[in-house]
Amino acid sequence: MHLFLSPHLDDAALSCGGRLFQLANNNEKVTIINIMAGDPPTPLPNTPIVNDLHQRWQIGENPVAIRRQEDEKAVKILGVSVEHRKHPDCVYRTHNNQALYPDEDALFGAIHPDDHVPKQLLIEAAMLNFVYVNIESIYVPLGVGHHVDHQIVRNWGIALAKRLPDVEIIFYEEYPYTRDFDAIQVALDNLPTELNLEAQLIQFDKAEITAKIQAIDCYRSQLSTFWNNRKAMIQDVKQAFYVGDGMFGERYWYLKTGRNT
Repeated sequence: MHLFLSPHLDDAALSCGGRLFQLANNNEKVTIINIMAGDPPTPLPNTPIVNDLHQRWQIGENPVAIRRQEDEKAVKILGVSVEHRKHPDCVYRTHNNQALYPDEDALFGAIHPDDHVPKQLLIEAAMLNFVYVNIESIYVPLGVGHHVDHQIVRNWGIALAKRLPDVEIIFYEEYPYTRDFDAIQVALDNLPTELNLEAQLIQFDKAEITAKIQAIDCYRSQLSTFWNNRKAMIQDVKQAFYVGDGMFGERYWYLKTGRNT
């Protein structure tokens, strides 16, 4: 079994859609765990970031329900299964009725000390290999872009690497934050020094990039976050993942030992 830890409801498809489709086509068992897929609280935090996002998305007071439906459509195209955890996105998380991440600066800053999600994930780490049988690999966000939720899931992956020495932990680069190449190096520099990683390019063909694009296209609510329109998205994805000779690829970071020993 291969697990993909996805901070949000589109990260796995955006960053790993080619690999997901490739594994599924090889009859591998693949599950995406979408961590921050829970409903927002009532009432909503009255913050600049929530107001901005809801205005941009235009899909109602509970956009997460719509986003989960988009995600279900995407994973069907990729041929994998998905689980939606109940942790809300960081823009909705509060402590003592105060928003933990009220604006964009907080979104890409430090993890708030009163954020409960990191603690809950660490508890879950102790049970993961009992819940999922025969885990072969776990794909973890590298933290490119320094989004708070990506940092939290990355840290969970590092904790799992220490707890599950027989499971291969593989880090993936988060597109479209990868547009800023310097952000990739910053993310690598933020990893513990004992994680000795090397890059490996996983190549795939036209059918696989087509499936990736079709999956990304399911997240219609998120289109305006990254692109002006659908045509721009298709062009950008093809360009970002093109490696030459009609082939495409996604870069992953593996422990040099091949196993977490």
